[in-house]
Amino acid sequence: MSSLYSIGLSGLQSSTARITTTGQNTANVDTEGYSRQNTATVSRSGGGVLVQNTDRIVNQYLNQQVWSDTSNHSYYESYHSMMSSFDSIVGEESVSISSYLDNAFSSLQKANSDPTDSASRAHAYSSFREMVAQYNELSGYVSNQRELASDEISTNVDSINNITEQIASLNKQIFKLESTTQNSANELRDQQEQLVKELSSFLDVKVKYDDNKLMTVNLSSGQPLVLQDGNNELALTSNPKNPDAPIGIELSFGRYEVNIPTDELGGSMGGLIAFRNEFVTTAERMLGQQALVLTDTMNQQNQLGLDFNGEYGINLFSTDPINTVNNPNNNDASANIAVRVTPGASSEITTDTYEVVMNSPTEFKVVTYDDQGRISRESGAIDISAAASGDYFTVPEFGVDIQINSPANYSSDDRFQFVPTKSAASSLRLSARSGDDFALAAPISVSRGDQNLSEASISISSITSTDPSASAFTQSGGLYNYAPQSLSFDANGDVTVYDGNAPANILAGPQTLTDYTDILEELGLAAGAGFDINLDGPPKPGDSFSIGFNADGESDNFNGLILANLQNESTVGGTRSYSAAFSSLVTEVGSLTASLKTNSSSSEVVMNQSVAARDQVSAVSLDEEAVNLIRFQQSYTASAQVLTAAQSTFSTLISALR
Repeated sequence: MSSLYSIGLSGLQSSTARITTTGQNTANVDTEGYSRQNTATVSRSGGGVLVQNTDRIVNQYLNQQVWSDTSNHSYYESYHSMMSSFDSIVGEESVSISSYLDNAFSSLQKANSDPTDSASRAHAYSSFREMVAQYNELSGYVSNQRELASDEISTNVDSINNITEQIASLNKQIFKLESTTQNSANELRDQQEQLVKELSSFLDVKVKYDDNKLMTVNLSSGQPLVLQDGNNELALTSNPKNPDAPIGIELSFGRYEVNIPTDELGGSMGGLIAFRNEFVTTAERMLGQQALVLTDTMNQQNQLGLDFNGEYGINLFSTDPINTVNNPNNNDASANIAVRVTPGASSEITTDTYEVVMNSPTEFKVVTYDDQGRISRESGAIDISAAASGDYFTVPEFGVDIQINSPANYSSDDRFQFVPTKSAASSLRLSARSGDDFALAAPISVSRGDQNLSEASISISSITSTDPSASAFTQSGGLYNYAPQSLSFDANGDVTVYDGNAPANILAGPQTLTDYTDILEELGLAAGAGFDINLDGPPKPGDSFSIGFNADGESDNFNGLILANLQNESTVGGTRSYSAAFSSLVTEVGSLTASLKTNSSSSEVVMNQSVAARDQVSAVSLDEEAVNLIRFQQSYTASAQVLTAAQSTFSTLISALR
């Protein structure tokens, strides 16, 4: 009889426990992160049922997949969010550098139509000033985006450390509860897994459980964030001397710190760091490359002409000196270098990071690194053994000159790093004082003799230098007497070139010309003269032509036309014009933004599928719980009936014994 009572009572206890579990599931149907619970029972020896633990129904593989897919989606979503803002600005026509370039060079063309018009020169000056301001403005926007990303990264680090601290605290609570009560800490484990999901939106993490079934959380690169009841905090690393340098992450283990590979972080942290360290850096350098090339090419060409006042052209633009950083492992911290763009060689400048490496105390080479830190180019060795203080050494095909300072105690493997394009756009300035500084005129004038028999006319082929130390031009404005200043053709059609002395000296000839283009080059006089000439047809015997300094060149636009045409030359990287270079930046921004949008959408679909798969196993189904409730109620009623029957039987037995 006691067995019947025991069976009925255990049935009531079992049904009550399972009804309680069903009620708990139903009550938490909308609780985020809640895992459906199930109370397990086993048949008891001698009759009845034994209630075991109430455990969560979870699949850790599906949970890990949810966390991994959440991290992947957060990476693309955060990166796309930052890029969308950038794309909306850079792609806007009103702020496009191309529009400002078009306006500036269009106004320069108008000035060329009448070089004597001060108003058109002033308008050109104003247009170029607006263009420079737009380079500064856009560069400032890029810097602001870097700061915005940095602030958000810093906020994320604080959130991550707070979450890992909570996870570690829950480990302590779970261990205490389960070791003292022998009951599963289901709700605490749900909270812990929900925190991991939140953490996975910041980072790509891997979760494992130790022998006590306590959670350990590692970064995807293997470093531990949570171990049992303790957490290791993340911290940002940066260069205080260079706030724009790539930001880094380190993990603190108390007594020491470990640097974390930023390209393996994943989550929103990975997206923000990729945007800040990679894209913003690329955009800044692309703008800087354009500014450097614009400065160099326009300055070099303006120096080859005469301005409104008949003086040699000055530099139209300037940028800040290129900053160099000494490697902290250099033997002598006082030993340094200086760098400048090789005049006229800015097309060789790339957006790479440059490094001067000392092969020995008297020899160096230049190595460049791409945005992935891989070596992209390496120069030959350059000997500086005979260098004097202040000497510059040109690095062929690299577009830079390196200045060696003396005394300098260089040692083998000393390194000096610099990025020529880094701050060029932000520091771009208009050095010209007014529109009068545009050197539109050529420094020489040419004419045909009044008695010439042919219709051949003379024209300037090119101006290559006005440097008084390396050309025929004098410091004060004029041509040296020894410069080529006249040509004559004899009865055989041979040409003779004379200087400007009285009587004139023969510089070359008589010589038969094979071509009437670049005549001084053919005669070996062009390099020393700094200019060259053309004839548009064959001359006749007795024809003569004169060359002189352009003292009356107010209406001349020879150099101005070349200046204006620089807009169309492939000068940036040797492959693109100023406008095309900016368009390539806009295209890159648009392409990356579109790609990130696609990846964000597709990763969201994958994440939702993972969540759905997890919910299919762990989420509460009201229909299923309703069926369970009815079943457990019926079980409870049936068990109660067993107890009633046992009581009735017992009463009958007692009555019979009386």
